[in-house]
Amino acid sequence: MIKQATTEETRMPPRCCTQPIPSPIIRTILSRDERISFLKAVLQFSTPWESRIFCCKPGCGEFIPPRDKIDPENRSEAVCTNCRTRVCVRCGRVAHPQGQDCPGDRELNAVLKMGERSGWRRCYKCRTLVELTQGCTHMTCRCKAQFCYICGARWDPLVGCPNYCNGEAEMERRRQEEQARILQLEAEESAKQRQAAEKALERLEAEIRTRRSTALQFLRAEQAEEMQRFQVFEKKSKWLMCVRHTRQKLTLAEKHSGAIEKMKDRHARTAANLEDRQVAAEMDLRTALEQSEKHVRIRLRHMEAYCDGLGQKPDDGMPARVVTERDLREISQQYNLEKNMKQLHQAKINVMRDRQAKALEELLERQENEMQRATEKNSKEMENVESTCADEEDTLLTAFSQRKAQLTRRWEICIAILLKELERATGLKYAPIDPPQWPQETDSADDILLAGMGE
Repeated sequence: MIKQATTEETRMPPRCCTQPIPSPIIRTILSRDERISFLKAVLQFSTPWESRIFCCKPGCGEFIPPRDKIDPENRSEAVCTNCRTRVCVRCGRVAHPQGQDCPGDRELNAVLKMGERSGWRRCYKCRTLVELTQGCTHMTCRCKAQFCYICGARWDPLVGCPNYCNGEAEMERRRQEEQARILQLEAEESAKQRQAAEKALERLEAEIRTRRSTALQFLRAEQAEEMQRFQVFEKKSKWLMCVRHTRQKLTLAEKHSGAIEKMKDRHARTAANLEDRQVAAEMDLRTALEQSEKHVRIRLRHMEAYCDGLGQKPDDGMPARVVTERDLREISQQYNLEKNMKQLHQAKINVMRDRQAKALEELLERQENEMQRATEKNSKEMENVESTCADEEDTLLTAFSQRKAQLTRRWEICIAILLKELERATGLKYAPIDPPQWPQETDSADDILLAGMGE
């Protein structure tokens, strides 16, 4: 496959399963000579066809790669890397000797033909074209070469022109030819001006006939009236479309607004119910804490009363009171409990309030997320409606544009037919006229709605 790609450009680069084979794989399966041939083929096939140069020597035909460096003295030559044959890059043949022109250089041939018509002379040394505007026929080129401007022969310092050219007679002849050429050009230019003036006069007379033709005026008036009727129909259609689109958008906006208001009311009621429940829970907790405080105080009073009656005479039939160390320890604990009770109860209330605040914050966050999702959904629905309206508007505008183009084409055909009929009937020329031009419309949807309401 790679060898076929080396010889056939249509198979380059070699592919497997429609994908180019990577270069590391190609490098591993080819020998050194095969790799060199493959790289030469890649270089050749990557060069544009019109820029490819091949060796012209029979039996060689080697591709000559593009030159990185160009010799300023031999810009039109390329050297074959195989047989060292010098090839002309313009015609593809053997390189021409120094000072000889390439027959395949079309630009140079065109310049030489122009110089031959103008009487220019080429330098025998550097082949540069030289023009003599004034002075003698002894020419000195910029390469310091001296030659005769009449015959082009090399100038002899002692004899002058070796062909003994009569410079004055030749220059006089050339001046006369130049004057004759100038006179001919002036005559041709004056003839062109006369023809242009005649055509302008004919065109002016045709325009006057066209303006005075009642048939053309009547046709133009009919076309203008038809254009006006079409514009009225177009405005009405656009107005109806804008009204329908506006109603759709307003209906959707009202629907979204009502849903948002209902959601806000529901969120407000939910938050209020949560706050009421939290207040009721705090009141219940306070009531329970107050009841607990009351039980602690009652027990403390009983314990104080038991301990305060120590040493008094007991009532008849009642056993004597004995206050133990345990009783004193319990009353001490009860005092400490009463002392820390307010702080403990306030801590419980604070814990409840933190838990309630977190629950309220989570509720508000959920409500905000729900509101955001609803807003995004509403925006997406509104964008879909606006996209549908825009597509419908583009379709309507396209239909009207096509219809206008068809009307314009029909008007042009009617005008052309009428002009042909008039020219056939009168035998005179009539100037063509343009059909009515459609005005440029830049009204927006609001302007169309306001215009429809005004009408």
